Amino acid sequence: MGLLHITAAILALAGASFSAPATPSVKYCDPESDVCYSSSTVGVAAISFRLAIPNVTASPFDILLQIVAPKTAQWAGIAFGGHMINNTIAMAWANGNTSMVSSRWASVHEIPEPYEGAEYTILKGSVTNETHWTLTTLCKGCSSWVHDGGSKTVLDPNSPSINLAWAASPYPVGDPADNYTMLAIHSEHGTFSLDLAGAKSDNFESYVNTLLA
Repeated sequence: MGLLHITAAILALAGASFSAPATPSVKYCDPESDVCYSSSTVGVAAISFRLAIPNVTASPFDILLQIVAPKTAQWAGIAFGGHMINNTIAMAWANGNTSMVSSRWASVHEIPEPYEGAEYTILKGSVTNETHWTLTTLCKGCSSWVHDGGSKTVLDPNSPSINLAWAASPYPVGDPADNYTMLAIHSEHGTFSLDLAGAKSDNFESYVNTLLA
């Protein structure tokens, strides 16, 4: 896979016109962990993106992110600012019987570089079976970021509708065990809204402790 394919894959998160559908945000409680998320399902491949946050009134705050995708989606990504440029991007894919997450950032429309401003911890519930893969991860640094020489963007934990962007591909990544591996071109991309206020929970710390155990 060449540089053109890598660039095209990430540009999926920046497109101005989107064609893939998304469902309205709903509350979803994972029966395996009892963690409750705000969830939306997007695309023809039916990929679910889910967020849970602590009961806070302002940023910064940690985020529990869960992505559930069919194995036909070789990778899936979410941009927390709703576009590609100058915001935190999380990419994920199956890795053996578990999953991998990669922290990325793009300051221009080209290959995103590793981003150290967000820290991810892969948690229990990150599995791959015969049909689907699931990533469950704790992100520190996904609720706010600095860009454009010092400008700061923050997610509003009181918002009933934040804008997020996503993309996915049916083409395998270069090395599933390498979280900064090359990515193939996307097949689907779009935006969706999520109820972040509805993602709040007084049980957030308990959720994290359970998933870390």
